[in-house]
Amino acid sequence: MTRRSTAANARLIYTGVGLASGGIAFYVPLMLSAVGLAHSGAWAAGILFGTNLGRLAGSHLASGHGGLTQRSGVVVANILVEGLALFSMAFLTAPWMLVVAATVAGLGSGMSFPGMKNALLRLGGVDSGRAFAGLSMSLRVGMAGGYLAGALVGAGHLATVFSVLLAMFVAYAAFMRVVLRDIEAAQRGAMPVTAAPDSDALLVERAAPPMPLNMGLLMASNAAFWFLTIQPTVTMSLYVPRYVPGLPVSTTYWVTTIVVLMLQLRVTAMARGIAGHLRFLFVGVWCMLAAFGAMALAGGRVVPVLAAAVLLALSQVFYGPSFDVLVASDARARGLDTGAALARQHFWQNLGMMSGSLAAGVLFDLGVRWAWPAFAWLALAGGSLAMLAGLALVVRRAASTPQPA
Repeated sequence: MTRRSTAANARLIYTGVGLASGGIAFYVPLMLSAVGLAHSGAWAAGILFGTNLGRLAGSHLASGHGGLTQRSGVVVANILVEGLALFSMAFLTAPWMLVVAATVAGLGSGMSFPGMKNALLRLGGVDSGRAFAGLSMSLRVGMAGGYLAGALVGAGHLATVFSVLLAMFVAYAAFMRVVLRDIEAAQRGAMPVTAAPDSDALLVERAAPPMPLNMGLLMASNAAFWFLTIQPTVTMSLYVPRYVPGLPVSTTYWVTTIVVLMLQLRVTAMARGIAGHLRFLFVGVWCMLAAFGAMALAGGRVVPVLAAAVLLALSQVFYGPSFDVLVASDARARGLDTGAALARQHFWQNLGMMSGSLAAGVLFDLGVRWAWPAFAWLALAGGSLAMLAGLALVVRRAASTPQPA
């Protein structure tokens, strides 16, 4: 059997994830637009709610059953469940059926995504920081391609869109099957996987016992981060047409995507050890706070809005991969199943995204009713300050806890 290196297997995972991410970005704007026109905005929002609800349930199941993230057949099957559920939308007309299909797709995603992350960590000699930074990059590349393809195709070709989407998920599942088969063979000793040299960051993590972390508080902070950071995704699409009509509504999303693509790998490589990744969490939240402050002061000006888009991208660049590294490192240090730990992380992330998506519309509507455009952004800035206080508590408790000799 042909031997594949760690780098080759990682590239297969990144390619599959990019395809799946691109497929979702391909269909979401078109489907929401079609449902909104044919039925109502509430039903369109229900599709996103159902997707996040399914992800929440799936990640909860995966956190309690290690086989959902460890067994290759189960991981691949869950990827196919997501793809088939999305494909079924091409043949459904009733809006409640679309919401059910989105929920099933989210369930498959919630169970398969932690398994994919766990597979990355099981590759021999992989640097967790670089691995998660590469994952973030592949997600963004896929999203950029999907949004562009959706803009070129239009909402009149949904059957074609979902057929292409199914092919993307089948390819993703095939790539994951190949990688997981290699991992299992390597673990049996039948086919060692060529290991890449450890980076300085990984050597630091291995050289000393990790800083003891309060994972309960960290998981709560992760839910808060995604509760806050998902809201501009909704609010920008409402704020820009109303208050900055001269700016194309998609501009902020493209700016954010480009910044992440340019900086993600370079920035994450700068973190050194657990303390370095903790600092990156703080930097990410400070960037988010600055973005909300810029939007509160923006009014109808373009420059502050674009600056906020850049800051929101930096927030995700610093925070996302570093949080994944901290969760995986803590699980390894405690001898826990990393797949289950990452599934718990996704549970809290999905909880934050689901509730944040709903809160975004409420906060924006209140700002419109009170003729106070800055209201939603000031509320989010207050949430960012509270999150900084919570992270400071995590670090203070970790520093005061005696470390094992």
